[in-house]
Amino acid sequence: MRQASMRKEADMADSPASKRDAILAAATRVFLDQGYGAASMDAIARTAGVSKQTIYAHFGGKAALFEATVLERSNRLLEPFPAETDSLHDPEAALRAIARRFLDLILSPETVGRFRVIVAESGRFPELAEAFYRSGPERVGGRLSGYLAELHQRGIVRVTDPRTASIHFFGMVRGDLFLRQLLGLGEPPLAPERNRIVDSAVKAFLSAYAPT
Repeated sequence: MRQASMRKEADMADSPASKRDAILAAATRVFLDQGYGAASMDAIARTAGVSKQTIYAHFGGKAALFEATVLERSNRLLEPFPAETDSLHDPEAALRAIARRFLDLILSPETVGRFRVIVAESGRFPELAEAFYRSGPERVGGRLSGYLAELHQRGIVRVTDPRTASIHFFGMVRGDLFLRQLLGLGEPPLAPERNRIVDSAVKAFLSAYAPT
């Protein structure tokens, strides 16, 4: 009873933003440690130091909470997308920033672990795969597609199919690195090698889609 009272007091003292961040961080840990099916809202509440009712108030349910953790990660990837007024004059620098953030994100242990959870449990919980794709790859690919379409309209690149071009771009950056991490084959490349991969992919992409 006393612990429940203290938890409610802590819930009231924290700001909505800090509580949301704590819940997302806790949910990520519990999902990665236990898998989606075994993860309980009680365990997430204990890890976050909030009441279960607080989690439901913020996210509504476990599926929505899982999707929110994916969305939070994709927000980090979208951070280097500069405003159009700042990026149209230097697409090479913009694409390099996007590629480096993308590479760092997909090679992180959290991303690799999350993908393993999705693959392992998507048969029983197909909504996991849908939520992951909708909030992650589809959203990020859509943002890059829009940026490439704007570059095309300005005559900076020749991209008649921005969606396909965005797939090509991320594919060149990713190579087989993500698959190797999923399979546990070696350590991820260090910063100098990542920079080399990014530079090579950006140069090849801009060359392939150079205006004629």
